[in-house]
Amino acid sequence: MANARTRYDTIAEFMTRQHDATSTTQYGKPAVQINGTPFLFYMLPGMAFRLQGRAREQALALPGASAWAPLGQPTERSPWVLVPVASFLRWDRLAIEALRYAQEGNLASTPKAEPTQGPPEPPPAGQRWRDNIKSLWEKAASFRLTR
Repeated sequence: MANARTRYDTIAEFMTRQHDATSTTQYGKPAVQINGTPFLFYMLPGMAFRLQGRAREQALALPGASAWAPLGQPTERSPWVLVPVASFLRWDRLAIEALRYAQEGNLASTPKAEPTQGPPEPPPAGQRWRDNIKSLWEKAASFRLTR
């Protein structure tokens, strides 16, 4: 375990010194982040890397490696891979791949909202409601009281 923690500390120090990453603690675990987004976590069973593509598949192929999620149950498509301490000699390469993934900006797979010009268009149900109210007003205006 001491060698694994030393390896993590060395990787974290290299990332902060050479790549402007930041060492931090998130969710009670030591982490390394870039641009406010973590891409490495260290915990007792091993180190978690945020990976994509071939690097992710290779990391999952390591003995004992598994999908992981910082806040709970990982999904099958989770970009996080927990690599156990037994494979700590592979952490250097995986850390570089996780850094590359973070620098490419591929961390956010959700679409970004863009500002709109003017008010948003009303939803279809709102337009139907407006049209119904308009037709009711027209009918009400056509009524005449007679004796």
